[in-house]
Amino acid sequence: MVRLETFTLRHPIRPRRGPSIAWASGHEYVLVKLTDRDGVVGWGESYLVPGIVETLRDLAPIVLGRPAGDILRTQAEVRWAGGGPYARSALAIALDDLRARQLGVSVATLYGGSVRDRVKLYAASGGYVEGEDPELTWPREANAVVEAGFGVMKLRIGRYPIAREKALLERLRRDLSSSLDLAADGNAGYTFGGAVRMGKILGDLGFLWFEEPLNQWGGYAAYERLAEALEITLSGGEVLMSRPAAAEFLARRAVDLVQPEPVIVGGVGEAVFVGALARIYGIASMPHTSNSAIGIAAALQVLAVTPDPTASPASLVPLLEFGVDENPWRERLLVDAFAPADGWLTIPSGPGLGVDVDEAFVRAHADSMSRREAGE
Repeated sequence: MVRLETFTLRHPIRPRRGPSIAWASGHEYVLVKLTDRDGVVGWGESYLVPGIVETLRDLAPIVLGRPAGDILRTQAEVRWAGGGPYARSALAIALDDLRARQLGVSVATLYGGSVRDRVKLYAASGGYVEGEDPELTWPREANAVVEAGFGVMKLRIGRYPIAREKALLERLRRDLSSSLDLAADGNAGYTFGGAVRMGKILGDLGFLWFEEPLNQWGGYAAYERLAEALEITLSGGEVLMSRPAAAEFLARRAVDLVQPEPVIVGGVGEAVFVGALARIYGIASMPHTSNSAIGIAAALQVLAVTPDPTASPASLVPLLEFGVDENPWRERLLVDAFAPADGWLTIPSGPGLGVDVDEAFVRAHADSMSRREAGE
């Protein structure tokens, strides 16, 4: 590899949207582009967290000047150098994309080959809309999701008192087409007792899962107690940042469904590892996604190698999270944008991640760029 470039992308959200505990003012990501001597490139991505651009710049000397196939040693040295999980993840995705393109195979092939060629999507709500009541926004968004052909939708809940949201959810479930399954993301908006109460409500309404209702930071404290207290599937794990953290989390049986995030946990390979470890504990796994195109592409490669939980058609197959809010980094970042059909998405089977980044679009819209060459 002879060149490492980073691009920061920001898009304002107006009006602001968000989960139970915060308003989001923008979609913000960092892209990594690796180039080899022959001009083959690989792309990676993570969230624009403080210090990530500087970390990637500092890690460049470890990556440059060595072959893309030297992935294990490169990643080990990146870890020893203290690169943060977000930077490590972006680099890992780019390394896999580059190596697979050099070989002319998909990233899924690097991890054993695909077991499926398409995935069912769940539409991920952008959350509450500032200045608007969920009594209006939830039905509007859910009806749009049905019209777009999705069969599953994840709502964000927890900003208002439980009694009020219970009434809204009961009305929504009653008025919606029965063909739309629902899930809910609490985004750390509940106390333990509140999560138990809301989990019972969601279970009675037939929701598929209840995602991360308690605080995730600090090791997902008390999640195993909550999993024991609830009948509804408890999901979580999007901020797991390493194999040891995932192993401890799964050994505690902290959730029924683990959701490793490739752009946080360490790339495609680490998300695949978490899924394989989860199966040993009888815990289902499906990747969380970043809502941006490269993160979605990485999750698709994870799902390509994720086996169904059983051979029965009655089992819930792993789903792909797909945002339905306005996000140009999902909608316009690729030469050929993702095109869901009837709530399903074909997994790209071309080399690397199977998608081609519109580099002209990236360069035109990135608010900053850094570049390191081998030997600098």
